[in-house]
Amino acid sequence: MMHRGGSMGEWMDEIITRFSEQAALVWAEQETLEDDAMFRRLWNLAGETGLCRVGIPEAHGGVGGGGPEISEMLRRLTLKTGNLGLPLALMISQLVAHFMVGALGSEDQKAAWLPPMAEGRFPSAFAVSEPKVGAHPGKLSTHAEKIDGQWCLAGKKSYISNGPMAGLVVTIAVVGEEKGRKQFSAFLLGGDTPGVDRSDAMALPFFRPALHGNIRLDGVSLGAGTVLGHPGEAYAELVLPFRRYEDAMMMGCVVGAFRFVLDRLGDAVANPDDAVCETAGTLAAHVTALERVARVSADLTADPSPEAVEESTALLLHFRQVAGCCRTLVASLEESGFPLDDPSRAVMEDLAASSGIAANIARAKQVKLGRACLAAGKGL
Repeated sequence: MMHRGGSMGEWMDEIITRFSEQAALVWAEQETLEDDAMFRRLWNLAGETGLCRVGIPEAHGGVGGGGPEISEMLRRLTLKTGNLGLPLALMISQLVAHFMVGALGSEDQKAAWLPPMAEGRFPSAFAVSEPKVGAHPGKLSTHAEKIDGQWCLAGKKSYISNGPMAGLVVTIAVVGEEKGRKQFSAFLLGGDTPGVDRSDAMALPFFRPALHGNIRLDGVSLGAGTVLGHPGEAYAELVLPFRRYEDAMMMGCVVGAFRFVLDRLGDAVANPDDAVCETAGTLAAHVTALERVARVSADLTADPSPEAVEESTALLLHFRQVAGCCRTLVASLEESGFPLDDPSRAVMEDLAASSGIAANIARAKQVKLGRACLAAGKGL
């Protein structure tokens, strides 16, 4: 339990230190462990040390907090461990717990799911995207039909973070159509539900040991009490806001990773010249600024207003641009004779490989923002 009178930050430092000490023993076996075995052991440690309790109310076994606390936990964890894989898995699970089950669930749903999530009995996942069509609402085809009081689900979902081992998968399915637009509901799908096939796993070359996979739903039958939120409104209630929450939380991971690398650069070379120091100073300034952007973005997750959404978009676009500059500066320092140690190099490789995720979405947002800006300038 979190010490009464102690700050959330102090508690985080204590449990993250305890986690990292034990996790080091698992990482020492990485050459002999498969990713799924490594992930399971690290996830169990996360549950045992209390990391999974952040963002879940005390009444359901958590320590409270919301977006800012989840982001800060992810930042500190990445900074301490120099690993982005487990923070990514935790990010998805805590988003599901706080912004989905915690925010939209009935009292029965919260009582059923939040306590085991706080204990870290399993990771959770959010299943929206489908093979070849992504998350485009007009092209999603996984559907749910109500027959004799039960919801029957069928279809395929892809690119699911935590999918292979998720004990809870919040699944988006088409439940009808109105005026030519599909209507979606979200379903609380237990990982061991009959008819769920998770054999089609995916291997990504970054964020090790995070697990990703596809699921096939065939003959899945769920009770009426498994619908999360308002029936037919899941795309607006869950899917659209989720990207903003995910972007904000991921900023915490990224700034923790950059700070991890920056803190280790000082031991690399003695007596660097002024040009190298200038580059390092620019990097340090950028990282400090990104930490501030990450905190503000996390704060904004509690505000659903259009103004907050617009501000979040601007901060995200700025963050992505400056993060790219930081990667370039680290590469420049390495070329100047600052060799990265193996943990730092692994972090930078993860950041580089993942920088293309949602790049097209970010570009589209940037174009939209630019058009609005230019139109306003012309008085259109």
